[in-house]
Parts: sequence; C-alpha cells; structure tokens
Amino acid sequence: MTSELIHLKHGELEASLCPSLGGALAGFSCAGTALLRPWNGEATVRKMASYPLVPYSNRIADGRFGHAGRDVALRRNFGDHPHPLHGLGWQRAWTVADHSAHEATLLLQHRVDDAAAAADWPWAFDARQHFALEAEGLTVTLSYHNLSDESVPVGLGWHPYFPRHEDAELSFSAAEVWLMDERALPSERVEVPAAWDYRAARPVGAPGLDNCFARWQREARIAWPGKGLAVRLQASPALEHLVVFTPQDADFIAVEPVSHANNAINMQAPGAHGIKHVAPGASYEVLMHLSIERITR
Repeated sequence: MTSELIHLKHGELEASLCPSLGGALAGFSCAGTALLRPWNGEATVRKMASYPLVPYSNRIADGRFGHAGRDVALRRNFGDHPHPLHGLGWQRAWTVADHSAHEATLLLQHRVDDAAAAADWPWAFDARQHFALEAEGLTVTLSYHNLSDESVPVGLGWHPYFPRHEDAELSFSAAEVWLMDERALPSERVEVPAAWDYRAARPVGAPGLDNCFARWQREARIAWPGKGLAVRLQASPALEHLVVFTPQDADFIAVEPVSHANNAINMQAPGAHGIKHVAPGASYEVLMHLSIERITR
C-alpha cells in the first residue's frame, strides 16, 4: 500500500489527504500552524488528522444487532476489542475521483461478494467524500449510497483529532450526555453535569472524557490563545451527536460530529438516537465545516 498524499492549498490554508489510508485527512494547517493533529508518517489511520466514519460510528456491542427480523453479526475490526469500531471506511483504501488545487473527491466501493466483506457490513454501498478548501476554512461532505435491495440502518460522521499545543480550550453546548459502562458502552443518558459543561470555553484537561453528547448545537470551538488561532467546527443537522475524547496524557483531543449515539443500532428506538434508515437506491449525506478564526490577544 502506498501512502501518497493529495495536497490542497488556498492562501495560508493547507490540507493534505491520504486516499490509501482510510480516505483520511493527513493534515490541516494555517500559515504552518497545525489545526488538526498532523500525521506522523506511521502506516496507521489512527495517527491521521481525521478519518471518515461509515457506515456507523463508534461501537456496536459485540458486533451484533437485529434488522428486519434477523440477527446480523459483524466481525471484530480492532484487535481483540469485542465491539467493531467506527465502520469500515477508515480501514479501506479510497480512490481519487478528481482533484484540483482547492478540491478533491474520494470514492469507496463496498461489495458483499465474499464472506469477509459481508462480515464487515452485509449491504453493498458506495461512499463519497468531497473536500473543498476555501479562504476561511475546509468543508467536507460524506455520503452513503445504498446499493442493496432493502432499507439499511446507517450512521455517518468524522473522527478529527485536534492538537493540544500548549493551551487548547474547548467550547460547545449540549444538553445531555451518555454515561459509559465498564464495557465502554452507553448505559444512561443524563443532563450534562457541571464538570462536563463546556458552554463557556475552558482548558482541556481533567476530567478525561470519552463520552457521547446529545442535543448539541452543531457547533464546537477549539482555541489556542497562544497561537492566536481557533477552529470553529460546524456540522449539518443530521449530525445529532458529538463524541468528545480527551485522554489526559495525550497530545490531542478528539471532537467527533456523528449522526448517532454509540451503539444506537441496539437501542429500543434506533431512529430516535440518530440511526438513519436509507432506502434502496437512496443516498444519505452529512457535512462538516472547519472555519478559522484569528484571536486578538
């Protein structure tokens, strides 16, 4: 597998893509300052700046769920972790449909002609990512086109990693959050406690989060006052949830706009928790926009 990059540039903004490693973003910067954690060159998508989540986000408990009266079983895709994670798009090579100085389109085809592919996801689909670098930021769209002959439960999103630099601050508004059990699965949805309230910008540190927030306002802001820069993440309405991962000893934070709650496909009413049922031949699309702000010191 090669790891050739596609480079986009618009004024002081630069973005690089790695189609062969999960169709991922390898970097996004402004005048040389990293706005997403830059890829370190390791041949693993989890070291990238951001990657797509398709056809589901986060974990599916033990890789099993019911659909249309039958039991669906997915194989593990993350070592010995018992729950399949983040779909399959991040583990596949994408192809380049077109690109220019400012834009690029990547495609992924998933077919179920063999048992291994069907064990990753039993329904055929095409996925498409479009990247557009503009003067004020980066817009990314992700779509799922259902090629099967039945309605399919689908989730979409992204997993961007933001550098902490020396003084990262995070802000977003959400009304509820899912608590996690000992198996890293959601156990209860509660009002956001004061310790996890990021409506006002605050430094990223304790407590370390790995939780899915609900009823958020589709906007988050990551600021680095010492760099004089901030990124405002805006999400399309279908991205109803925000996963926030802030490991205390890491040099990054992950702020992930996603359509559904973790393991929503196994909840009593999956559609009420963000799962989208896509009809045969239909498509489902979401959007993320990362805009740049200058901070006046």
